Order: sequence, then structure tokens, then C-alpha cells
Amino acid sequence: MDVTERVHLMPVGYENDRIVLAAERFRADRVVLLEYDDETDHPSYAETVRERLDQRGVDHESVACDVFDFYDSIGTVAELATRFSDHDVYVNLASGSKVTAIGGMIACMATGATPYYVRAERYAAESESDTAEGIRAVTELPTYPMESPDPQHVAVMDYVAREDGARKRDLITYGKEAGLSFVADHDAANRKSEYRLLDSHVLDPLRENGYVTVRERGRSKLVELTDAGENTLRAFRYLLDDPAGDRRAKR
Repeated sequence: MDVTERVHLMPVGYENDRIVLAAERFRADRVVLLEYDDETDHPSYAETVRERLDQRGVDHESVACDVFDFYDSIGTVAELATRFSDHDVYVNLASGSKVTAIGGMIACMATGATPYYVRAERYAAESESDTAEGIRAVTELPTYPMESPDPQHVAVMDYVAREDGARKRDLITYGKEAGLSFVADHDAANRKSEYRLLDSHVLDPLRENGYVTVRERGRSKLVELTDAGENTLRAFRYLLDDPAGDRRAKR
């Protein structure tokens, strides 16, 4: 029988105690460290944190995440929260950057994970250390449900991104092959009806949100992602069947 675990998602930035001692206080069964790939300009305490978790017998793994990028932070936290959805998932909003804290909160609202904030006993400015020390309090933060994008919209944006732009007729073909609801759940009498379904259920909402543009190219209409669409795709790609994308565990 599977046992529910306490899984903690913790961005690794300039914190040490606020990661390790929080895992200890919450009796974490598993810690997933969100680590920044390039530490040249932003050194972290990742190695020290891993060693201290080992000493305490806390199971842990590391996943690549740009903790200074808003959309990658949302996507990584949401993806992991979905991966461990059968367990109790907690997100440490105090251990990474301010960007990751905001992105992590949004991901919690989208997935139902529990965010919390760790207040240090002494901050760097108050001690001789270059990082915060000890834990004064840990506070679970309230969240409010947030509706995620329609998965078929994310699927269409992903297809457009992979094709570097796509014609409407190609999107209809893809929708049929992928079983997307705009064609699978409706009876289209003819090709013209299929175009109307694509527009009303997918492209019109995406254009209204500023995620795609549709322009004439010869006799066809080419659908392309906007910058906002690319960022939204990065944040919510986890909704697709292969949420991991190109991200790979570092350990």
C-alpha cells in the first residue's frame, strides 16, 4: 500500500538553515531542491544543504530551475506539485528569490500545494554569517483557488511553438490526432465547421488573452505565439501528458 509522504519543494538560493531546519521541523519525508544551473553569478548553498540533509537522513533530489525567472519558477513548482499530487506537498517560499516566492505562490494556487514562509532567528545583517541563521517561526500561508488554462489551449500553443508557427488546417489535423476536445467532443458537418470550432473554442480565447496572433500567409492563415503566449506555455506546460519537457533531474 502506498504511504502518503510529506514532500517539500525548496528553491535553493542564499539560504541554508531556512531549508534544512524547515525540513527537520516539518519532518519532511522527501525534499526536492530547485537549483539554479548557472551559479557563476549567483552562488548558492546547494552542496552544503545536501550534505546537511544527508546527515539528518532526509531523502532528497535536485531539479534544475531558474529561480530568478518568473515563468520557469511557476512551471517547475507546478510540475513537481502535480508529480507528487498523491502526497502532501509543501512549498518553501522563503528559501529562494523573490521571483520564485511569487511564482511558487501562483503555482500553489493552481495545484493546491501548501505554501509556507520561514522566519529566521537572525538575518545576515544581524549576525556574522552571510546567510540567515536559525528559525523563529514557520507560517503556512492561505491560498485561493486559481483556474489554470484549458489544457487543450496549452496543447495547441505547444504545437505552434514546436512548428514555429502553424496553419489552421494543420491545427485541425493535430487536434484530431491528439483527441483535443474542440473536435473530439463536437460533430463537424464539414471542413468549414471544423474551422469554426477551432476559432470559437481555441483561437478566439487565445487571441483575446494575447497569446497568439493570426496573420495571412498566401491563401492560408498562420498562427504564431506572442511573447505572452511563450511565457504562459513555459508556466503551464506541465498540464500536457509529458510535463517534464526537456527538464531533467540533476541527481
